[in-house]
Amino acid sequence: MCDYYNPVKVIKTDNWLDELNLSIEKLKITAPVIVTSPGNRRRLDLDSKFNSDSIFSDVRANPNFEDCVNAIKFCRKNIFDGVVALGGGSAMDLAKVVMAYLCLEKPDVNELINHKGDFPRTIPSIFLPTTHGTASEVTMWGTVWNMTEKKKYSISHPELYPTFAILDGNLTMSLPLDISITTVMDALSHSFEAIWNKNSNKISTKHAIKAICAIIRKIDSFKTDPYNLKIRSSLLHASNLAGLAFSNTKTAAAHSISYPLTIYYGIPHGVASSICLVPLLRINKKSILSSLNIICQKNKITFLELVNKIKSIPSDIIPYKMKNWGVCESQLDDLVEESFTYERMDNNIVDLSKNNLRYIFENVYK
Repeated sequence: MCDYYNPVKVIKTDNWLDELNLSIEKLKITAPVIVTSPGNRRRLDLDSKFNSDSIFSDVRANPNFEDCVNAIKFCRKNIFDGVVALGGGSAMDLAKVVMAYLCLEKPDVNELINHKGDFPRTIPSIFLPTTHGTASEVTMWGTVWNMTEKKKYSISHPELYPTFAILDGNLTMSLPLDISITTVMDALSHSFEAIWNKNSNKISTKHAIKAICAIIRKIDSFKTDPYNLKIRSSLLHASNLAGLAFSNTKTAAAHSISYPLTIYYGIPHGVASSICLVPLLRINKKSILSSLNIICQKNKITFLELVNKIKSIPSDIIPYKMKNWGVCESQLDDLVEESFTYERMDNNIVDLSKNNLRYIFENVYK
């Protein structure tokens, strides 16, 4: 890809509610549907800020087809002319299904996922992330899981880019440390995957390098002072930069590997997407030397120190070996077979074989 494209207007603020109301007014939205999680609905007291009948909060981690059907049924009972997503990746991904439904008026989830033609209308949307990892606020796709089929689907269309993304570190302040670290690792994975990617371009790589450097600089102080608003805001900005990077490249091998880990073992996405980051970094190293040199120079560290820094981020907070998450060594060969996801694994700058994956899994098993 020689051209970079991302139409989302990113707004930084320290008062998300004022900015949200102003954005709703600017976009001339008169009846927004608010897609959020039960926790955010309660913590942010959204029922006192918006019409309760416009709030859909039946959102679980890793939204599945049932969640999508419920969201569509909710929208069919009302007339909405805009979408506000307020939450982590699950809420924002589900909001994209809602956007597709409001544009196409097709209640069948498979039809919404498979629709690649023009949308007859555009739905204005405002996304407010409450974690610093997913970056769904600046991408055009969302993940939907079918746990019956044991399969991950992706809804994707240029009309599903949010109109505005509002970043306010205050929205991340209630995140527990373990979930915060998990989302940071997801952002780190997004960044590296955008660099070691066959679809990379100069701008996407520049965004990714900035995101990695910000995470490396801030992570130690974050772990000692996790409720520092300034640090939280920096990590939120890093996650957003990572999103701006992989919005143009898509993800690669690390995310391809993550899908069966989440489907079969329930490993949280941020862990599953980054558990193989270090061995993949070593495999891809020669192909991304110029970017690695910039990262190391900016942070005044060696490559080995970079590797050790990545390993240290989840240390003593989240288990980062497959064995700790219930994966049996006898199942590694099956995982290898399941890990080759079309348009993810083949984006990796180095073509990976099954033997490569077996080596990777053995390195992170125990």
